[in-house]
Amino acid sequence: MRATHPTTRSRWLASLSVAAATVAVLAVPQQAQAAAGDVSYVLNHTNVRVCGSVRQIQCPDGLGANGVKGSVVGNQWDQTWCWRDGEWAGEPSTNRWFKVTANTTAGWKTGWVSAAQVPIQASVPWCSSWN
Repeated sequence: MRATHPTTRSRWLASLSVAAATVAVLAVPQQAQAAAGDVSYVLNHTNVRVCGSVRQIQCPDGLGANGVKGSVVGNQWDQTWCWRDGEWAGEPSTNRWFKVTANTTAGWKTGWVSAAQVPIQASVPWCSSWN
């Protein structure tokens, strides 16, 4: 059997220690960050609206009249951009609304859905406006 040179063995042990430390750091769970564009599960027939209200109102932020852009076609995973509190709606009643991009009866639309219709919700940032 061939003897290992002490310097070679020291280098090998040092590189093994660095590799083990790197693995240990990567294995530590990181806190999830809210990311716009993560997906939420939106229920079939959910109305995608201009702003967070079920009434025919003038939406804030210059959006004009509220209304339904379309209804979600089938239960689906949709990109979720952010959340905002608006009018109380849904069952169970909530004032939380999510801005989503969903396949609707009127094609792909971006608008607002009541959190009551989103049983699996992405962690997304707060929206500063209804736009």
